[in-house]
Amino acid sequence: MEKLKAYLEEVHRKASYAEELYGIKIRYVPIIVEEKTVILDRENMKIKVLEEGEYISDEEIKRLEEKIIENIENGMVELYLTITFGEDIGLR
Repeated sequence: MEKLKAYLEEVHRKASYAEELYGIKIRYVPIIVEEKTVILDRENMKIKVLEEGEYISDEEIKRLEEKIIENIENGMVELYLTITFGEDIGLR
């Protein structure tokens, strides 16, 4: 899980930059958007399922780790972040 932690810290840094750039607070960053939306809660750096509102267990994180890293590496997380900004600040 150390590898995932490094990736999540990078996502946190990018979201911090976006906050400064756009002036909008970002608490949650989507990291998997499929049948359920898995998000990074930037206040405590924990992962939870948005629809359930509950943090997921370490075992579940290990199960999702590969998919999360894949989404970060291929730019999907940045795309999710951009889409979120488009809705929040009214980009058209």
